[in-house]
Amino acid sequence: MDAAVPRSDPGPARRADALRPRRARLAPALAEATVLVPAGLPVAVEGSDQQHPYRGHDEHRYLAGWAAMGQVLVHDPAEGWTLYAPVADPEDRVWHDAPPSFEDLAEATGLARIRPRDELPAWLGGLGARPLVLLGSMDLLERPGGYGVRAALVEDLAFDAGASEAARAALVAARRRKDALELDQMRCAAAATAAGHGRALGRARPGWSERRLALEVEYGFGLAGAERAAYGTIAVCGERCAVLHAAPGAAPLAAGHLVLVDAGAEVEGYDCDVTRTWPVAARFSAEQRALYDVVLGVQEAAIGALAPGVEFRDLHLEAARGLAEGLVHLGLLRGEADGLVEQDAHAVFFPHGLGHLIGLSTHDVGGYPPGRVRSPRPGLKYLRIDLPMEADFVVTIEPGLYFVRPLLEDAAARERLGDAVAWDRARRWLPVGGVRIEDVVRVTPAGPEVLTAAIPKAPAALEAVRAEALGARG
Repeated sequence: MDAAVPRSDPGPARRADALRPRRARLAPALAEATVLVPAGLPVAVEGSDQQHPYRGHDEHRYLAGWAAMGQVLVHDPAEGWTLYAPVADPEDRVWHDAPPSFEDLAEATGLARIRPRDELPAWLGGLGARPLVLLGSMDLLERPGGYGVRAALVEDLAFDAGASEAARAALVAARRRKDALELDQMRCAAAATAAGHGRALGRARPGWSERRLALEVEYGFGLAGAERAAYGTIAVCGERCAVLHAAPGAAPLAAGHLVLVDAGAEVEGYDCDVTRTWPVAARFSAEQRALYDVVLGVQEAAIGALAPGVEFRDLHLEAARGLAEGLVHLGLLRGEADGLVEQDAHAVFFPHGLGHLIGLSTHDVGGYPPGRVRSPRPGLKYLRIDLPMEADFVVTIEPGLYFVRPLLEDAAARERLGDAVAWDRARRWLPVGGVRIEDVVRVTPAGPEVLTAAIPKAPAALEAVRAEALGARG
């Protein structure tokens, strides 16, 4: 029976205690600056009377703890932080839910000053030539009327691009390390994600479409208390498992297929991101299992090596070596693993990075600190993190091996790599598609904490659930 996942309820006092240090950490970067942090406005679907689903700006949510549309968080050196919040008139209340009360906002944010947004223009008008730092949504510049502010007033404000960039860099650095409240929210997102993945694994049937599979996953998220999916759910089968960001389509699941489900739930703005690959049938085929074992072994080794001080780039390259060794064993690469990685032969089968930071965004900010830039090498150019790990960073670890038709048919790659890749043999694996295994992991001095450990990935565990699902339903 599906059940809601219990929510962590920190209470107003603990929530406020977590949010105040976030704002305080910005103080050195702000100096005497005045700061505006808009939450963002809804975006209309062009040509209709609909709106895209609203999601408040991460920087506003991080600092305020709440991101209702049209809010503006401000910092005045003399007064400190104030939240300007919209107030609904009676006509608005006919069509839309009422915004939260000022009392609820004060509890949720830990802010002493909550004011009607109608007072924002007067406050802005009194700033004169004072330099302003702009964080959060940039739509204040493009659609000031949505915040109840005249365009002419915004045009007269003295935004300081350099100070804004420095403040954003400080905010990005602060967001890498997750505080106790964030970790609680991410554990709730992981629990909801486990419910969705478990529902799909335990119910999928041959003949289901990929869309049906994706709906089952997201239904599980919702039953478990998630507000939404953290990103567009990837639920694909067969050769389409090799399309890294494929949208679910009408393709039917067949007994000989692998299924790849890359999906995560969002809870209170915090995201989870998990991939599992499993057979539609009750058991992996020998070929599927051989590929799966290579990826799982590399993933578990990478998780085990995750610790403060470890360079994520080194972790990625070590995973690439492990995958290359597995490919040599399968007869798909020829040579020694180190040499194959140096020439990026593994990237034909592992074209993405080992993982990314995660938090308020699925691909969270801050993966490249100042002074580090992406490598143009095929085996590194999609790496999303290049920095040393620290305690309370939360990252994904997601190695994969794929048989990507465009890569296997790339004439330039064939010429560059020559016999290092067994091209013809690899093409025979195209129906397998690919395998990716992904977990969300917190870095700690005592060892990695796998927030998504409850989601099965051991082959025997996956096969047991699939056998029960198929047996119980005929």
